Amino acid sequence: MANIFPFRAALPNLKNITSFDDFFKAAKQKFSLYIRDGIYECRTQAAFYIYRIKRPHRSHTGVVACTQILDYINGNIKKHEHTIKTKEERMLKLFKERQALIKPILLTYPNALEIDAFINRWTVARRPAFSIPFQDEEHIFWEISEPLAVEHVKAIFTQHVAQAYICDGHHRIKTAENLYREYQKASTDSLNPKQDYNRTLVAYFPISEIEVHNYNRALLSFKGVTEEEFLEKLRAIFEIKAVTYPVQPLSKHHMGLYLGASWYDLTLRVAFLPKHLNSTLTESLDVHILNHYVFANILGIEDIRAEADIKYIEGPKGTFSLEKHVREHRALATFNLYPVALEELIKISNQAGTMPPKSTWIEPRMRNGFIVQMHAERLLRKAES
Repeated sequence: MANIFPFRAALPNLKNITSFDDFFKAAKQKFSLYIRDGIYECRTQAAFYIYRIKRPHRSHTGVVACTQILDYINGNIKKHEHTIKTKEERMLKLFKERQALIKPILLTYPNALEIDAFINRWTVARRPAFSIPFQDEEHIFWEISEPLAVEHVKAIFTQHVAQAYICDGHHRIKTAENLYREYQKASTDSLNPKQDYNRTLVAYFPISEIEVHNYNRALLSFKGVTEEEFLEKLRAIFEIKAVTYPVQPLSKHHMGLYLGASWYDLTLRVAFLPKHLNSTLTESLDVHILNHYVFANILGIEDIRAEADIKYIEGPKGTFSLEKHVREHRALATFNLYPVALEELIKISNQAGTMPPKSTWIEPRMRNGFIVQMHAERLLRKAES
């Protein structure tokens, strides 16, 4: 079950910000300076926040809260990716420097009617606490701080959310675990719920509010293989057809390749279909097929995570972006993939499986610095004085 807690959020004083775009884009690097300059202030009351990201074509609404690190350690918050040790170490250093978590971990859960109804009632009846507008989207927050409402939110999440799934933030939550374990060793009272290191900042968005897009690939080098050889080797794995239009994959095991100035329609040959190879669900994903049969077997790329000649392009940027990378000589070839289904992500998570890195581009996308969980007490003391 989901053990969620209200928290005393540190919020930016929006009146002191001349450009939201510049300020929040720089928050990842400059947050400690923002704290020093007094731009953030801690709220006097612990609260939950309903968070809506409003975009031209749709909106996404969820709840920002803190949750126990033990929910992740014990498997109630499920992952689908491995983390990289060096990235964990860099992030841990940042966490300690900031003494804060500046972006929530994005979680999803099966829709619960009682939670959906509460969010709808609250956002219709109450005015937002604050909003942050941008040219292409608006981020809107409602504060829930009344004791009865706080207890109700805690109760309905405990009752209706048995498990949650990480959509974005695997390294943030793993680093929060590392910080918790480090702090636990140094404290004889590590299970005290008042200690901030036992909790981490999350945003719960129900499944209906999640969009899973493809995460495409740009190949910067053929690793000594010529373009003609590369295409010929691909023909052993895919049925390939040169076309005069951008290829938008219509189903699993169908992908597009932009090479030179041409599009190619790629369909996985029957012999390589996962059902003929007794593959696991992870091995049936198109990202795994591309990594294994193309990048590893043809180009000799074994460690995708460490490979500098493979870049990733968000699916919503469309086929134009894939073409542009090649036309501007930023890549030799690009692959347009069919998106992983959210049901596949959840099933793999439930099986304690892992997906290849950068398998999905998931929306909504949250930004750094909008709402912050502080570990340092200096802001708390300032708010209380």
